Amino acid sequence: MQLYNTATHRLEAKQWGTDVTMYVCGITPYDSAHMGHAFTFMTYDILQRYLEYQGHRVRMVRNITDVDEPIYAKAAELGIPYMQLAAEETAEFQAVMRRLGLIEPFAEPKASEYIDQMAAAVQQLVASKRAYKVADDIYFDVATFPTFGKQSGFSKRLQLAFMTDRGGDPQRPGKRNPLDFLLWKNITDLKDPAAWDTPLGHGRPGWHIECSVMSSELLGTPIDIHGGGMDLIFPHHEAENAQSVSLGHDPFVKHWMHVAPLYCAGEKMSKSLGNLVFAKDLLRKYSPAVIRLALLQYHYRIGGEWHNDALKAAQNQLHTIQRALVKPMGPDPAMYLEQFHEGLENDLDTPEAMHIVMHLACDTLKKPCPSRDGPRALREMLTILGIAV
Repeated sequence: MQLYNTATHRLEAKQWGTDVTMYVCGITPYDSAHMGHAFTFMTYDILQRYLEYQGHRVRMVRNITDVDEPIYAKAAELGIPYMQLAAEETAEFQAVMRRLGLIEPFAEPKASEYIDQMAAAVQQLVASKRAYKVADDIYFDVATFPTFGKQSGFSKRLQLAFMTDRGGDPQRPGKRNPLDFLLWKNITDLKDPAAWDTPLGHGRPGWHIECSVMSSELLGTPIDIHGGGMDLIFPHHEAENAQSVSLGHDPFVKHWMHVAPLYCAGEKMSKSLGNLVFAKDLLRKYSPAVIRLALLQYHYRIGGEWHNDALKAAQNQLHTIQRALVKPMGPDPAMYLEQFHEGLENDLDTPEAMHIVMHLACDTLKKPCPSRDGPRALREMLTILGIAV
């Protein structure tokens, strides 16, 4: 299988072992899952389905980042405990993912469940002089990791811009390097609900150390596939790799994979911009099969502009597929299956795979049908793509 590796910036021929481990960075639960989330997590669901179809055993971990600043701000705005907000949004997210037909994760850890292990990891980095204090907060020293930044391949200017936009603090006085990132935040306000007593003091972990700890605890290292949205390439995954290797997990990940965003009105779907299309709202009007069919038209590395017209087209596709499936006979499926698998083997090209699905469905309806294997092959393709009809 050819799959694009973000860290090497090229397509790579992958030979997986019998067991495949996959870690996908999940949501920060302070608002409803939108179609950008659905697109991201469906991509890894299809990859898992295809690997399992090929005979691999896949352990996929998808975490919940329930220790993060945006949750506290939203909870304060709503006047409710932050853990209540996190629990409610997590439950809704999980319900939406189940309705969309995603395979249940091997594990779905919450950051709040691994505080002691995170504190121990930070202690180890301090002891090895990979980390230092600014006031009572602790930062990773990127100077101790000379290849920091090479995994993403971004310029220093972009690194600083992304760190500023994505929760970092490059301008903080006292840091040795603007790109040094937070490992542990000291909390002096005893009323702060998101703080724990550890050997590091009263506080909470930084965002990046959370995934390093949860992934290694649940999957070990090296992890075969580590993924998430493209917005996680820097600083999150760059920082994850640096601190994990510094903790002795070298290599940390064999293959880095990232999903492009969906856009709405020319902008990436995001809570801050308020241009979200929520999956739960669409599920009130459309079947999960229609939503998945609409999302399958986008290549995971390209993304694109979301249009609700895609759902109307998907409804028509589903109608055609349903009519084809009840036919007792169909075309000889050999050519269609070969082309379908070629599409998925070529960097998980779901638009091409869907083109072949529709080709087979239409030919089943229009051409003389000498083979009983045609409809069975069509259903096999749909199963791999997670389309329940």
